Amino acid sequence: MAARGARPSLYISVDIEADGPIPGPYSMISFGASVAGRQNGASYTAADPEQLTFYRELRPISEEFVPEALAVSGLDRDLLVREGADPAVAMAEFRSWVREVSAGAQPVMCGYPASFDWTFLYWYLIRFGGDSPFGHSGCLDMKTLYATKARVPLRAAVKGRMPRELLSRRRHTHHALDDAIEQAELMSNLMLWSPPPVPAPAAGGRSPRITHLSWGRIEAEGLAPGKDFRLYPGGGRPWDWSEHGTRHDPGIQPQEVREFLELGVTAVVLTQGMERRLGVVPQTLEVLRAAGVEVHVAETAEAVEIYNRLAATERVAGLFHSTC
Repeated sequence: MAARGARPSLYISVDIEADGPIPGPYSMISFGASVAGRQNGASYTAADPEQLTFYRELRPISEEFVPEALAVSGLDRDLLVREGADPAVAMAEFRSWVREVSAGAQPVMCGYPASFDWTFLYWYLIRFGGDSPFGHSGCLDMKTLYATKARVPLRAAVKGRMPRELLSRRRHTHHALDDAIEQAELMSNLMLWSPPPVPAPAAGGRSPRITHLSWGRIEAEGLAPGKDFRLYPGGGRPWDWSEHGTRHDPGIQPQEVREFLELGVTAVVLTQGMERRLGVVPQTLEVLRAAGVEVHVAETAEAVEIYNRLAATERVAGLFHSTC
């Protein structure tokens, strides 16, 4: 008997707004869905994300809510209590819609990230009706999809580091349907994206280890000894503070670390000097954290230990100052 082929997958982008961190004690107050596209084997066909959509605003299921979470959506909770859709009715309507748009295919919920939205959506589907058209595991996380394709750690899978051509042209408004449509476009762009091959940097791409540190002297693999260094995957060079205007006070400037982001680093180590007299400008930390890069700030000897440990497994970069 011939092997039975797998059904095509229909990807449905879902975004939810909630008034707290978990379902049950807190409520899903709105959700939107948009058909992103269909995958049949290796072939993916993008859909118009505005064509097949679903949206409901829901009556809260408890008295508890977190004001900050509620404020994100901009919805009026008192109005939802009076006029929001009954969750059981809304979930029944959503099941019917999913099954209608996915006829002949396996529906897969996708989100960015999927973890929060799936938690609420699946809980509501089971709590109000006992059935999920996605099954118990039919979800795909776009962050994981990007991290896998781009060959970066999950924490580096942030929109700020994605190629511009992957991002939707639509705004992220925190209206559940708007955001579901925006994320559907991102989903299709990711599915159709073929990332360029990663060139092999010098020294195999490994960040050079620091082999010696003393007052006024740093030795690193493959480099002549020096006082201050910039180290990164594939090599390093002397660190000239005057290049970007770094001084002990206010400290390391944002431009000092932007080069590291272009190298796809996952962690950056910044030294404070042997006597902790070198500062770090707050904007420098913001640049790195906004890009999803792990940041370590420490006295130079401690920073060297952190850097050498990370260099064994990660694409790490660092700025090292060997005096005060």
